[in-house]
Amino acid sequence: MLQLLIQLRTMKAIGILLAIALATGFLVVSAVNLPGVPVDFDLDDHILSAIADDISERLAKEYIAYLKTGVETPEFLKLTNQLAKSHSQKDIFTRNMPDLEARDSFFVCVACRSVMRVLIRTIREEEGELHGEDSSVLMKDFAMDVCRRLNLQTEEVCEGLIDSNLPTVEYIMRNSESDSQSFCSLFMEFSFCNTGSNQDYNWTLPVDNTKETLTASKSDTATFSDSDIRICQFSDIHHDPYYTPGSLATCDEPMCCQRNKETAEGTEGAAGYWGDYRDCDLPWHAFESALDNAVANSKCDFVYQTGDIVDHMVWATSVEKNTMVLTKVSERLNAAFGDVPVYPCIGNHEPHPLNLFSPEGVPDEISTKWLYEHLYNDWSKWLPAETKETILKGGYYTVVPRKGFRIIALNSNDCYTDNFWLYHSGTDKIPQLQWFHDTLLEAEKNGEYVHVLTHIPSGDGTCWSVWAREFNRCITRFSSTISGIFTGHSHKDELFVYYSEDEGHATAVAWNGGAVTTYSNKNPNYREYAVNSETYTVTNHWTWIYNLTAANLKPDEQPEWFLEYEFIKEFTDDMSPAGIDKLLDEFAENPALMRKYWRFRVTSADPQVNGGCDRTCLAGSLCRAAVTINSQRGRCEELREKLFAALDNEESTSSGGGEATTPSPSTPGDNDDDNGGGASALGLLSISSLLAIVLSIRLAL
Repeated sequence: MLQLLIQLRTMKAIGILLAIALATGFLVVSAVNLPGVPVDFDLDDHILSAIADDISERLAKEYIAYLKTGVETPEFLKLTNQLAKSHSQKDIFTRNMPDLEARDSFFVCVACRSVMRVLIRTIREEEGELHGEDSSVLMKDFAMDVCRRLNLQTEEVCEGLIDSNLPTVEYIMRNSESDSQSFCSLFMEFSFCNTGSNQDYNWTLPVDNTKETLTASKSDTATFSDSDIRICQFSDIHHDPYYTPGSLATCDEPMCCQRNKETAEGTEGAAGYWGDYRDCDLPWHAFESALDNAVANSKCDFVYQTGDIVDHMVWATSVEKNTMVLTKVSERLNAAFGDVPVYPCIGNHEPHPLNLFSPEGVPDEISTKWLYEHLYNDWSKWLPAETKETILKGGYYTVVPRKGFRIIALNSNDCYTDNFWLYHSGTDKIPQLQWFHDTLLEAEKNGEYVHVLTHIPSGDGTCWSVWAREFNRCITRFSSTISGIFTGHSHKDELFVYYSEDEGHATAVAWNGGAVTTYSNKNPNYREYAVNSETYTVTNHWTWIYNLTAANLKPDEQPEWFLEYEFIKEFTDDMSPAGIDKLLDEFAENPALMRKYWRFRVTSADPQVNGGCDRTCLAGSLCRAAVTINSQRGRCEELREKLFAALDNEESTSSGGGEATTPSPSTPGDNDDDNGGGASALGLLSISSLLAIVLSIRLAL
């Protein structure tokens, strides 16, 4: 009886909390935080987290009971049915966690906590249904049941992902002590779902302190000269070997443009010949066109390939398919550029299974060493033999192409929160960063300037903040040695300014090369940089694109590649960290200039330009440039405040200010423009979805 009274009191308390939240408007944007936007764990986050936790625990208990008895209780059916209707199907697979709309973020948090609780209890407890060594079949049955009941994706997608990921997940569950709160807090680090704390995931890297700290922003970058070295960057190629012009571009799966040509061809849903703005990757002839244009119209003394060669068909990766694509692209790059050295780094799409990069010492059947061995074989035509040791160890290396100039290529998947091996141990991500620090220290002693190649920008919403923080400490310490950072992953043509943690001085700039792929809502692009021949600082860059709409109107002709823009002509000729930091202030104070940056950032793609970029989108794009550690956002908040003031002033002084202040319809892919630009608040649909779930569960008891 006492237990019943406590339960009834808890139910009443949650109901009161929810009523207060709705009545006072607390259920708003901070529940779904965006990179660079405030992520305070305030009252509304507490309420949402408590509600999510309550539902998660009930779902976990119901599922465990179902696994034991095979009986579906009315509460179990009602709960799973409501959850199945509460989320979008495609976005939870195609967007990064911080990019999700409110209802999807809430759903993923509930699903993550409940599924992890079921796995942990049934695997680790001796009497658990999945405890035995021969429980893999039962584990797959459970995972497929979750997929069907909660309407996660198509049967094909779920089965493909489960088959490839299950051995790794099972090993991690059996060989780590991570609980559901810690796991889901890291998986959804920048949202209300983050409530966990684990000291193994909050370490500090030993950083050399023999050099005086910075007293001002770095400003000693040379200006552009025609005699500068030229570097071409090809990022995120994502070649799809199954791309079929005329096939269906609007499928239910996370990636399309491969099937149903017989019914789609000739309709608006048909894939274009030269690529497609929808959720489709790159046909081979489009990649070849990019290389041909670079050879004909750009000067490339070096080539940087900053990761992600494999496509987004994430449920159907394999060692055979991935290695075939990796080698095919590598050989084509070599054929195009001949004696020009290519310096690659590894992306998150290269392994099978997707995103999974194992530490050393795990069983061969779940180890990533096959990938490192294959990549070394592909890359050895460009890299010296001494790079083999670290490539085989973890997919990273360093090389000295010229006296006084060093390149460091990192495997940034150590910070990627979609890499499940991160949940195996928080400390096995230290060795590569320590090597990075030590290599920079040696370069400093040798008087070398350094370019850093890394796929995932440290300020990305899926980059673990502790890793990003320690990486930033290295950037600050060796700011006089590091001449440039080159990234990919976001598929955006953008830049990021690094700041010292205490003083806020601009220490470095990272240049993101966009993507050759069209996935999603973008034109194919590549970058060409001018680099000073003595200090190796970036002095200018050019972005080349073709318009996908125009190219697909003439499938029998080569697309018309053109120079979209030259950086110093459109923005500033001071490309030092101090100069780019000043440019961010100009973006904030001049909305027209900020809109220009945004247009180039999305490669002037027709769906993006036609949809426009409202004030939330503009602020997100600006914040993105000022955040390299997602838990540190002071510069972002300062710029955002300036931008909103400028937009308000623009609206009040000009009848043409509507573009900046009137929210435009959200275009597919535009919500991730700032890692989530469109979901500015929980809408009525989202609130009603949460209410339907919570009230149906609580009041039915």
